[in-house]
Amino acid sequence: MPTFFLRVQNKLNEIVFTSAGKEVMSRQFDIVVYGATGFTGKRVAKYLAETHKSLKVALSGRSEEKLSLLANELGLPQENVLVAPLDDHEILTQALSKSRVVLACAGPYRHMGEEVVRAAIQAKTDYLDLCGEPQFFNDMLLKYDDDARANQVLVISACAFDCVPAELTTKLACKEFNSRYENAEVTNLEVVHTFDGLESGNATTFHAAVDGFHAAINGELASSRKKVQEKLKVVRVPIPPSWPKIASSPNLHPIFHPDTNSYLLKFVGADAACILASDRYLRYRNDVDKYSKMKDKPHPRLSLCFGCPTKSAAYKTLAYGGVFSTLARYKWGCDLLHDKPALFTNGCFQDGGPTDEQLSKGSFKTYCAAYGMSKEQSVKVTCEGPEPGYVATPRMIVALANTVLQNRTKIAFEGGVMLPGAAFGDCEEVYEMLEKEGVCFKVEDGSRNELNNTDNAV
Repeated sequence: MPTFFLRVQNKLNEIVFTSAGKEVMSRQFDIVVYGATGFTGKRVAKYLAETHKSLKVALSGRSEEKLSLLANELGLPQENVLVAPLDDHEILTQALSKSRVVLACAGPYRHMGEEVVRAAIQAKTDYLDLCGEPQFFNDMLLKYDDDARANQVLVISACAFDCVPAELTTKLACKEFNSRYENAEVTNLEVVHTFDGLESGNATTFHAAVDGFHAAINGELASSRKKVQEKLKVVRVPIPPSWPKIASSPNLHPIFHPDTNSYLLKFVGADAACILASDRYLRYRNDVDKYSKMKDKPHPRLSLCFGCPTKSAAYKTLAYGGVFSTLARYKWGCDLLHDKPALFTNGCFQDGGPTDEQLSKGSFKTYCAAYGMSKEQSVKVTCEGPEPGYVATPRMIVALANTVLQNRTKIAFEGGVMLPGAAFGDCEEVYEMLEKEGVCFKVEDGSRNELNNTDNAV
């Protein structure tokens, strides 16, 4: 399309977006928390009510009694309670249409997420969730990206630990690398999550992991990914054989990582899926935006890990992981895992989740390194915060929601179904918002770790 017509089309889009934005700006609420009475949803709602009193916050979900009790606890008026069961699309859409943004906190998302996405798009309400389920990302993109773009609605999944630190540290590291090393390519990205003082997590997170692993084993995840690739028609550019391969990617045995002073195991969360999905989405939309230069660039190799404090702890984790992966292959095994989460995780996940006292002791640090063609070409970035699952995560989704509310025009797209890296990767304000909430990113100096030719890429 000629440049002149592109400019005219962009101007028309801006006019339409501004007109629609005025209607959204005048809504009764800034944020509605859907699933507000759940374990994590309650913490999101409480954090908003206690620390962001200038925002107009509503609580939504199925149970009027539970929502009313929570509203009283948080000092919110009853008019801020929006009862909206998932099985009543009209009522759910009406509830979401009263707010500028919905934070969807009811999971597992493969069972409870789609109706909120559909209603949010119809209500023209921007949507953020805490989902860490790659198949859900794919399915929502396939079904709703066109509608979200037409309605200029942002649908952004994985606005939580571990995907936010992983995606945004890699984006920041690549940006810093490109400014520091002119005409050099990032060939490798290494991400390591480390934790301190963590005792347990809520069983809902474990249930989502069981179902997600089972879907990956039985081919559902691969099928959904194939459909996305067919829809987007994005061909992954092969990595040049001259690019070195990163050394610190463990296979069957943990390896020591001097920068984090920990023993690394491969991280099996959604990080790699998120990073690659954001890259794929940016390439998909490259014809109409500034990312057109990505077309012929390969994505760096990825190493996604988490660190254990000792080698014995790493082998213990491997043992429990082996039991989990074996059982999750079968329906009867999934039923067993769902029934006894504490037993099969050595108490790491249990019904009711951790206490407030336990949460106060936890913290995380995510380390990211971007490498070029040699060990001398490197940039390191860290992200630090409090207990990741239920303290930092509410802060992350609130920070991202505030970025949408206050800096929407600086986000990469006006609408679409995407992940944090695609939405916020080039938005400087998101890092400022996260730091205000106590989740801090820092570009480190120096370099480490020789690159060799051991094939350990994700």
